[in-house]
Amino acid sequence: MKIIAVAGGHASGKSLFARYLVERLSSASLMPLGNYYLEKSPQVSIEQHNFSVPNAFDFKTFHKDLEELRAGLPVQMPQYELRTGRRTAKVRLGPADYLILEGLYALMTSSIRSILSYSFFLESDPDITLSRYILRDYQEHGLPPDYSIQQYFTYARPAYLAYILPTRQHAQYVLNNDFSTRLDAFLDEFLGKYQL
Repeated sequence: MKIIAVAGGHASGKSLFARYLVERLSSASLMPLGNYYLEKSPQVSIEQHNFSVPNAFDFKTFHKDLEELRAGLPVQMPQYELRTGRRTAKVRLGPADYLILEGLYALMTSSIRSILSYSFFLESDPDITLSRYILRDYQEHGLPPDYSIQQYFTYARPAYLAYILPTRQHAQYVLNNDFSTRLDAFLDEFLGKYQL
């Protein structure tokens, strides 16, 4: 099994890039870190919950599932509902020739970096990031723009600068995903040159 990490800040194009990888590789499974959020405390409103810092994630379960997949075993991957801050039903994720790890902190821990075959970090201009962040929250989660703007400036942008951006140094490939970038075209050219 070859393991590929796709990291970067919020709304940088990680999920889209990871999906393009899955579509183009013969046998691939996708393991988004965003499925491994810890459940939000009922005492904390969704507006006050910080989804952007490392301690928002259940890395223990993520690492356990990763090791089981590496051992050739299927796992029950959690699903997460952003609007409620709660986990929902689990889905089966089976091992494959390629495992794509996608998420804000896919490159944070040395234990994960040491098993990677390839790694990518996506970044975007802050104005483009904010625009995508607002659109994504509205289209995918039904969240209003004022919520997304508050989250971005209070939590997402500071966490990016403090925790996520420093992991860029560990990526083999850094992609600038701005307004006119074609991630699909980049991947087609990349896979034409390199055998993953």
